[in-house]
Amino acid sequence: MIEALNTFEVSLITKFKSHLFFSNIDSIVWQDFLNVLIQRRFLSLSIVNLYEFVIDALTDEQIKRTVREILSEEFPRNTKGVPLPSHRELLFQDLRNLGATSEMILTTPETLVTKSVRDESYQYMVSCLGKEYCQVGLVAFLRFWAEVLVSVEYSCLWQQISLRLSNEKSPHKIRSEFYYFHMVHDSRNSDIGQESILGGLTHSQELAIHLKQLIVSEEALAYCLNLQEHAYQLKCQFYDQFIRDPLGCAENS
Repeated sequence: MIEALNTFEVSLITKFKSHLFFSNIDSIVWQDFLNVLIQRRFLSLSIVNLYEFVIDALTDEQIKRTVREILSEEFPRNTKGVPLPSHRELLFQDLRNLGATSEMILTTPETLVTKSVRDESYQYMVSCLGKEYCQVGLVAFLRFWAEVLVSVEYSCLWQQISLRLSNEKSPHKIRSEFYYFHMVHDSRNSDIGQESILGGLTHSQELAIHLKQLIVSEEALAYCLNLQEHAYQLKCQFYDQFIRDPLGCAENS
């Protein structure tokens, strides 16, 4: 069953990377690219709500602990417990360093498509409640929507972001404190069942360990695959709005 899950995930990731928006990303005017990132920020801001929902809806304390620990990283502290800039603040900082003004970031309205993607994503989590495989669904959707595909998105967007920001300290570019971090630490990084603690686990891998334990039947697997498909389609809908001929995932499905 896990082999089937791994194969399905890889296929969705491959199709997502080939989305028309990403395929033509190097031809996008910089200001238009910034506008995409500003819209994408609305999805980032919804992550906390999704994680809080899952924490409340989960019944397994060990999984709750993992989800809670991942969420806590959104609000880091130093070794003395003093709060550091949150991931929301670091995202704002990266956008400013990419050339967006504070006014652009704070006053640009959310598009109807972006809002719809956010709302539908939340509703898919709600739809898990009361279902036989509720716990599978919660972990599967959260992991794929908020970690696996996020890393894929940022790896594709990095092609343009890296023109102005660096992945390390550089005399020529400002370091990215948000996009590069999430591209690395949210990554799928290995097939489910092949996780290794050597070098540390990414968020996707941490949740994958629990997901494998939850998939105990073909029915549970089918429920998981269905929600991952929906997560993929929602992310495609978001990027479809930025291309004149929104073929994107519909063509690649």
